[in-house]
Amino acid sequence: MNRLLARLPAAALAAALLSAAPLAAAPLDLATVAGDAKWLMHFDMDAVRDSVVVKRAWEKMQKMHPHAGGMLDMAAKMSGMDPRKDLRDVTAWGLDTDKRNGVMIVRGKVNREMLEKMVAKAADHKTMEHRTHMLHAWTHKGWRGRGGENVVGAFHRDDVLVFGRTPEKVKAALDVLDGKAAAAAGDGPLGGRVRPGSILVARAAAVDPDTKCPVLKQGRAFRVAMGESEGKSFYRARLQMESPAAADAVEDVVEGFVALGRLRWGDDADALRLVNAVEIDVAGDSCTIAWDAEAERVAQAVERAMDEWQKRHRSRGGRWGGCSACDKDGCEGCGKGECPMGKGKNGSRDEKPLRDDEF
Repeated sequence: MNRLLARLPAAALAAALLSAAPLAAAPLDLATVAGDAKWLMHFDMDAVRDSVVVKRAWEKMQKMHPHAGGMLDMAAKMSGMDPRKDLRDVTAWGLDTDKRNGVMIVRGKVNREMLEKMVAKAADHKTMEHRTHMLHAWTHKGWRGRGGENVVGAFHRDDVLVFGRTPEKVKAALDVLDGKAAAAAGDGPLGGRVRPGSILVARAAAVDPDTKCPVLKQGRAFRVAMGESEGKSFYRARLQMESPAAADAVEDVVEGFVALGRLRWGDDADALRLVNAVEIDVAGDSCTIAWDAEAERVAQAVERAMDEWQKRHRSRGGRWGGCSACDKDGCEGCGKGECPMGKGKNGSRDEKPLRDDEF
């Protein structure tokens, strides 16, 4: 399920990420989820903007890649929407465990006229009506024009968009939003309290039998929440397994990862403190994983990890498109192919071309 957004057509995802309004925090709203949904995933961009860890990581990335902000500025001008301040939240859910059958609901301020003009130019574009709603269907081409996927999108309101692969899926989502179909109950299998500050919430009342996750192959249901609240970063997961033995196996897997972390960062007291914060509890066929840490410590760890990544990146000669000459990925000179410290393309002395098989 964690690959849903990657599997949904890129055009739908792009439109979603460039939608919304700077409103109050937008926690999970079960009124947007079908009553018989088997799973849901909610991404709260307002919680992201409030996160100390994310803010620090973004500031660090801008220093490492000075062109990143400019690229987002350009995207905002082209679409009339700025994802850094406009996206409110994204909710996805499905009536079965096949992620490809899911729908995605995006809430926020949208330049509706611009988006409708853009989609009207898409390949195989056509429209259809569902009560007062107009559905748009088109074919989205993949990376570099490879393949093609069906996309269907509609505005529920000017600030609410719905995306799916078929008209039937989008219509079902619109029916829930219009109150014509039952929504998920607060005391149902996908209901329950949402932890304040949750950036990501994922819940499933059934597990895909074809899942590639070895831990979930013997799972019946799960709930995950991660985010930041009152200066603390947190992660919570509860897995309902098919048997107590399966729950014990999950505990063994988690403890194994913790042990690897201790080996990897045993000489780093701060990192080791974060690793040791993981707690596991097994009761019958249920396994609960909890982790809490000071957001400031997590932010520092993320910054150190980014520094290490940049160091390895430079040691490879800027292989992934960075500039190994000036230690940045996009200084003003690099953008013009005139880095003052380098002689190659984009300022790199030994930059290697990207190959198709590297994507």
